[in-house]
Amino acid sequence: MAKTKSSPLTAVIILVVIAAGFGAYLWLHKRQASPEGASTPAKPAPVEPAAPKIAADHVDPANEGRLVTLQGPLDVHAKATDIQLGISADAVMLLRFAEMLQWRQTCNGANCTYQEVWSPQIIDSGKFPADHRNPGRLPITSARFSSGDVRLGAFHLDAAALGNYRLGASLRVKPVPLPVTSAELPSNLGMTFRDANGALYAGDPAHRKVGDVRISYRVIPAGNVEITGTQRGDRIIVQKATSNAPQP
Repeated sequence: MAKTKSSPLTAVIILVVIAAGFGAYLWLHKRQASPEGASTPAKPAPVEPAAPKIAADHVDPANEGRLVTLQGPLDVHAKATDIQLGISADAVMLLRFAEMLQWRQTCNGANCTYQEVWSPQIIDSGKFPADHRNPGRLPITSARFSSGDVRLGAFHLDAAALGNYRLGASLRVKPVPLPVTSAELPSNLGMTFRDANGALYAGDPAHRKVGDVRISYRVIPAGNVEITGTQRGDRIIVQKATSNAPQP
């Protein structure tokens, strides 16, 4: 059988294919040894504080819409007022606590006893004996009243946000008792109250009976605070607040 000679062109093509394959092998090997994108890490840029502290004595338009922190003493420019009873106080918030003397039932099996207790809510006495029935409603209920103008330097704050202590309010200031007298009440009030150790008493404190009402007040005072919130004009929409006011 006669031998077929390879042409020079065929040899060149074979060499080119071998060189290309070897080059691809080297490229893949280098890629595996050094992952794509691997490079010397750049130094991170300085991070701006999430809520930088700002001066409270003036409003800087450059901070509009930003989350900021400011601190200083609160200033109450409008009294917190109980609009029903006319009691007011220079405070962030005025808290009214209303209670009624009622029967409470305690049963041990079929044996039930009855005790007079002060309660801010109606105790259902529908199944109590006739001589241990409670009134069906409270003539006046507990409530809270915010100051309409609380400021920190040049900024206005929402007093309700600061004094919302029942909902985990950030201030966490213990309410301070506010003694009141019946002389502070309006003359056209539908109920008659007597003074009772700084509280108001509808009934005879010396001879109490079920249905008597007792009203006392407390206030959330102004103090030094640190506020974090969003600046909107001259207002701070409070997100977080802490107080270093002395606790009573």
